[in-house]
Amino acid sequence: MKNTLLIFAFFVCTIANGQLVTSKNLSDNSYGEKKLKDAPKKIYLNQFNINYQLIAASSESSSGGKTRAEMAVGMVGIDVDIMQEITDNAYAMVVKKLTDAGIEIVSSSEAEKTDFYSNWTKAQGGNPSKAQLLGYVSTVPTGFDFFYKKMDSKGKTKGSFIVDTTPALSKDLGDIPVFEANISFQFVTIEGNSSYVTDATKMKGVVEYQIPEVAIAKSAEGFLGGKIETSRVAARVVWKGGMNGSGANTILSYSPKGKIEIPGVMEEKKFKEYVAPDMSFNTTFAGVAYTNDKELEVSHQVKADPGAYKAKTQAALNEYLSMVVDNFIASLGN
Repeated sequence: MKNTLLIFAFFVCTIANGQLVTSKNLSDNSYGEKKLKDAPKKIYLNQFNINYQLIAASSESSSGGKTRAEMAVGMVGIDVDIMQEITDNAYAMVVKKLTDAGIEIVSSSEAEKTDFYSNWTKAQGGNPSKAQLLGYVSTVPTGFDFFYKKMDSKGKTKGSFIVDTTPALSKDLGDIPVFEANISFQFVTIEGNSSYVTDATKMKGVVEYQIPEVAIAKSAEGFLGGKIETSRVAARVVWKGGMNGSGANTILSYSPKGKIEIPGVMEEKKFKEYVAPDMSFNTTFAGVAYTNDKELEVSHQVKADPGAYKAKTQAALNEYLSMVVDNFIASLGN
């Protein structure tokens, strides 16, 4: 019943608003597609990382050091379990498409035997984490095995995102195609600037739900300004490379053209903070935003529509991943 309702929501969303992710708003960075006709009908699902922005915070200090502005914007109304469910549903869709096309999905136990992963640690998805990307909840499908090189004291893994050495993994697996995805959903963008002349500082936040070309993760940490992390958005299939670091014979790769807007999910808002030299800085906290294991005070809250968030995020993610999977299936020989 649960899956039936989800499919219905996806259908209604598609009819009402049209397809969210199309060839027009994705950049095709592929090459060597015709060579895939000689590839085996096998694939290894190496990475499946979906990140959902929950909070964004940033600070800005003037060049003269007299003023400092800070802003923290949190999303409310969406449970982290919904984010994990969206990821799980998208993964199930990808697996079904591949198996229905008669493509064998190679297990993680086979990948574990390769030289490529000889010094890596295997872990299993299904546990949303806020340690991977500042202000984001990062998810890996429930029951999905993945590998990482290191993990810090906060639980952030290293080496578990898209890397350019994947052709070597394809080779170690016996020259089979390798699938990877790292996709982020972002609801707010925060920018700050200061005036050299007046020594005043300004912050601006704009709410716009989207799949960005590059996810921008910010916190108010850091000396004289916020801490920034970035995460490139892409979904791809890599096949048959040479030595470690060498180029692949084939890459089917798609990334957003700038941004992919997802309307009707968030309340439309813009926020501003201004601090002049004769003002004392004092952040006013407007509420609380929840992460998966604690709550954080924020200066601004943004409400998301739970039904629209679930249906449209699922639709956009499924459409994005389908572009890669369907083209991969179509490129294979009989």
